Amino acid sequence: MADDDPEYPDRPGYSFNPGPPPEASRFFRNKGLRPAFSWEDVEPEEHAVAFTVAKMTELDLLEAARDEAQKALDAGVPLEAFQKSWRTNPKLADWWGRREMEDPLTGEIVDAQLGSPRRLKTIYDANLRSARAAGQWERIERTKAAFPFLEYRLGPSETHRPHHADKAGMILPVDSPFWEEWMPPNGWGCKCWVRQVTKAEAGRRGVSDMPDVQDRIWQNKRTGDRQLVPVGIDPGWQRNPGKLRLQNMEAMLKDRLLALPEAARRAALRDIATSWRVARLATDPSSVGNAPVGLLPAEFAEAAGTNLHLVEFSNITRDHVFGQDKARRVGDLKWMAFLDLAGRVALQKRPGSHPRLIFDLDAAANPASPDPYERLPLRIIVVVKASGLFVDTMYRVTLRRWTALKRQETTKVLKE
Repeated sequence: MADDDPEYPDRPGYSFNPGPPPEASRFFRNKGLRPAFSWEDVEPEEHAVAFTVAKMTELDLLEAARDEAQKALDAGVPLEAFQKSWRTNPKLADWWGRREMEDPLTGEIVDAQLGSPRRLKTIYDANLRSARAAGQWERIERTKAAFPFLEYRLGPSETHRPHHADKAGMILPVDSPFWEEWMPPNGWGCKCWVRQVTKAEAGRRGVSDMPDVQDRIWQNKRTGDRQLVPVGIDPGWQRNPGKLRLQNMEAMLKDRLLALPEAARRAALRDIATSWRVARLATDPSSVGNAPVGLLPAEFAEAAGTNLHLVEFSNITRDHVFGQDKARRVGDLKWMAFLDLAGRVALQKRPGSHPRLIFDLDAAANPASPDPYERLPLRIIVVVKASGLFVDTMYRVTLRRWTALKRQETTKVLKE
């Protein structure tokens, strides 16, 4: 089977030219960072929301590694170019060969393998294939009315794992629980994939019976934890990351975001703020309603006298604030996920008006940008109502505006 089979252009992971679907790129970009000494230190659920590399325990190294993988995913960079870019990255150049390291779990000094051609290939394959598959799952959910079934397909490997080969050609509904665990890739080096199928084709070819999926007990040698892992799936690969991320987004939509773990909550915030539904609401004049885009930190909610946390964006804000500059303003919406990182925060209470929380985000400024607008910090104003928290307006400001703001009698500085 050719690597770029034109009959199935949606197959994830085999040809990265001219680049990934936007869902895959966004899925990877919205991941956080998870330092780890071993892949066994990271749960499958964490892999869906955080980028990690075994033996890479420093955040600045992880950030540089994630940037290299993101660049490869976005630009369709082949493996050889990815390896060369990694080796010439000044932050990553020394992360190579073998080195003595202390295992933080045991305190032992071990001879650890850092970077190598084989390891870079693993990092490249695992991250890019899983990102493309997760992006594909978002499209699957969005288009399942037209393509309500999935077919399990084998990749171009010369040999296939028996349990994967047994499932080749199997057709099941998108909503089948089978895909909770068996959405490929299903292990290290796995090149399996799924193809979307119409109801007519599924009826013509026949819908498969739900397979009898057997589980085995796998014990994590580092933590001692015992987990049920489906037979045929490598430990750590038994979750569908795209489905898990969408479930986290739905938790946010249903105001259950606070129940999620911190890493999952942050990824869900980034996912929803950059999702197609928010982009449509922000750019389509015919789109009406609200969409959650951020979470109000607890200390600022308390200061504003509200027990609400979910911040929503509405078509009213779009029509009132965005005007003709929608494209640039939509890019600013992603910063709603980072209200807790605001450099300056104020509470404004004007007579006869709802309280307003004002956030100035220095991190949103890009000093190197040729666009003067993007070189300034971003101000986000959230209006606090009994019915909810809403984005009132957002714009770029200078520090002089902050000085003027805090001098006003109606303003209380919460953070500076």
